[in-house]
Amino acid sequence: MEYPEEILDFNKKIENAITGKTPERKIWVTSLSYCLRKAALSVYLGTTRYDRTGEMLVGSVLHRWLGEALGDELEFEVPVEYPIEDGWKLVGRVDAVKGDYLLEFKFRGFGSENGPRSLEELDDAPKLAKEQLNAYLNMTGKEKGYVYVFDRNGLDFKVFPVERDEKAFSQFIKRARVVIAGVRDLEEGRFPLWIKPRWEDECEDCVFRPICKALESK
Repeated sequence: MEYPEEILDFNKKIENAITGKTPERKIWVTSLSYCLRKAALSVYLGTTRYDRTGEMLVGSVLHRWLGEALGDELEFEVPVEYPIEDGWKLVGRVDAVKGDYLLEFKFRGFGSENGPRSLEELDDAPKLAKEQLNAYLNMTGKEKGYVYVFDRNGLDFKVFPVERDEKAFSQFIKRARVVIAGVRDLEEGRFPLWIKPRWEDECEDCVFRPICKALESK
């Protein structure tokens, strides 16, 4: 009998509780590109899930259109995972797979003072897109993928190749281990103030900002 993913996850947790095994814990690839303290808090508080942002919803519309236009040539939102340690695993969803190639779709606007003012001026794929696609390449053992950058205003696009980089992925896994250490601190009653945001403006819209601000002020 086949069960939905939610039931399979629930069944696994029951089995782990019965046998005393360490339960599986998931860290999303996308969360490792940002504040690792936020990632640790999300895992600890059980708020970690595959959230759909507005950009992702636009992407889903594009995926549907591509699916209708290209038939069965692509697999969309393919789940991938990679074991780390002690029941922890890295998980993610590849935007699309075509044969041996992984595809990542990114949508952005142009015309601001900072950065390229048009798609034509874009010389390389966004850093985080390459970072995440490289993680997927290493998780699946694939050698090459492509980042498709779409101009969200006109849906023109530009394609950038990404080669698998094992050294960069090892650094990515180190970031995952920082999250694991942060979760263990929280479970033992210590707040991981030692984990700092990756980007300067990350805290502005973070749901955990009041918690961090209160503890940092002590």
